[in-house]
Amino acid sequence: MRYISKLKTVLLFMMLASALTAGGQESWSLDQCIQYAQDHNINLKKKQLSILATQDNLKVSRLDLLPTLNSGVTQSFRFGRSVDPLTYEFTTENSKDASFYISSDMELFGGLEKITAIKKNKIDLERNLQELEQARNNLSLEITQLFLEVLFNEELLQMVIGQREMTAQQVDRTRQLVKAGSLPQGDLLEIKAQLAHEDLNVVNMSNQLELSRLELAQLLDLPSPGEFRIQKPELESHLLEEPKTDPEVLFRTALVNLPQIRVAELSFQSLDKELSIAKGHGIPSLTMSTSYGTGYSDRLRDYQTGKVLPLKDQLDFTSQASIGFGLNIPILNGWKAQAAVRKAQLNLQNGKYQLELAHNQLKKEIQQISADAKASFARYHAAEQSVAALEEAFRYTEQKYTVGLLTSLDYTQAKNNLTKARSELLQAKYHYLFNQQILDFYRGIPINLH
Repeated sequence: MRYISKLKTVLLFMMLASALTAGGQESWSLDQCIQYAQDHNINLKKKQLSILATQDNLKVSRLDLLPTLNSGVTQSFRFGRSVDPLTYEFTTENSKDASFYISSDMELFGGLEKITAIKKNKIDLERNLQELEQARNNLSLEITQLFLEVLFNEELLQMVIGQREMTAQQVDRTRQLVKAGSLPQGDLLEIKAQLAHEDLNVVNMSNQLELSRLELAQLLDLPSPGEFRIQKPELESHLLEEPKTDPEVLFRTALVNLPQIRVAELSFQSLDKELSIAKGHGIPSLTMSTSYGTGYSDRLRDYQTGKVLPLKDQLDFTSQASIGFGLNIPILNGWKAQAAVRKAQLNLQNGKYQLELAHNQLKKEIQQISADAKASFARYHAAEQSVAALEEAFRYTEQKYTVGLLTSLDYTQAKNNLTKARSELLQAKYHYLFNQQILDFYRGIPINLH
């Protein structure tokens, strides 16, 4: 039975050694994770396609200022009685003719709709660029959170393994004390039960670590998430920095740095241009059109010789050019223009509210993260002091237990109190580190855990 127990322990630590080491695989830093995700994330690629489409819209709106230019040629064959389109004579003979034309139209004035459309498309392009930057920032923060979670689970697993090793040592000591008659048999059973419980904790924490690694690898869209490992950065310098958490200063800085605020501002500006375009529909428009045409017919003859005129002579003889101007004055169009203006006005007002909501939401987020950062910093240093005190108390308890002055229940209680304090210290540590990254994000500082 003792051999089977030792065999289980050996197999358990072999599994943990495999989990805690990279197995020869290359590990990823936080910067590498973020860069890989930004290069391969499908949602970011979709937003990049949206930017290309907006660029095409801007190009088309600019070209829309140019006059239209069209040309064409027609070939006709006539049978029976018909009117020749070039000679205007009735004929019953079969005939054929051809015509050529070129025409151009240009809007001289149209309520400045095309100019406004160009301005709107410029705004929309800038908004899409800011939306892409916002998506990148959100992805970076999400990766950072999961990266820190993996680090937390790695440290927590190492702590649980250390606790399990201490308990295994105490099992051997308790067995010797029971043999010597210093402790009752029940203490050995209790400490063995504690060891079995901690074996389960090690397995659970190992599984939790692998799940957190898998979640981060899936966010990166890695083809082989099972081989994924991360590099542990130097974190101690970050833990010494007291957070700078003046909400008003942070808010003013974030208004300039954060793309989501710029997105709301550009959306409002785009809606304002839409209103101008809608108003332009009700303004009279002036257009100019020009055309030139010529043709050929086998019925067009020289009056003196009676022969069909040569192609060159016919093209000169039948050529015609025109220029015209058109004024369109909207009077009654089913109230469509007025309805479009009203709709655009409502959309603009809604955009104004959205901008105000974005400002208010940002201010609330900064107030909350500032308070949370202060609290987590204080909690971390308080947890440090608590762990230091409990470690000293546990050493004293362990010495008394070793000489048989305390029961295994007292020892287990002291050990569990220390384990709980260390766990709370780890939680406070990584909670503060993440809050610190968010504060830097609001300041416009790139994520950095070096």
